[in-house]
Amino acid sequence: MKDQNEIFALVRRYQAAIHTQDIEAFKSLWTGKNNTLISITDSYSGLDSITKDFLIGGIQGAYERIELIAEDIQARFVAEELAIVIFQYRTECVKRETGEPYGIRGLETQVVQKVDGQWKLVHVHYSK
Repeated sequence: MKDQNEIFALVRRYQAAIHTQDIEAFKSLWTGKNNTLISITDSYSGLDSITKDFLIGGIQGAYERIELIAEDIQARFVAEELAIVIFQYRTECVKRETGEPYGIRGLETQVVQKVDGQWKLVHVHYSK
């Protein structure tokens, strides 16, 4: 139960980092090794690409404001220090270019690994 609660806290920190677009907070959530992220439209490999191309180029470039809402979070342990997290997500955004509201919803999968006693992201996959 302790590990599950720590994983749920990691998801909440991920949501906060997306909302605040805090680069250092975002980077601190990842293992830093062999990280991948698949968005609705693109695939990113490596923490530098995920940060630069997804967070800065994608999220910050497109949205003046974004809130990622996670619902029905489930953690499934593959091994003692490896888990798959699945949840329904929705976003509430304001487009930077037009100022109009925008949102999407779908499923998100995160692969998390316990590194030095802390749960960290290895992989994130968004689907619509």
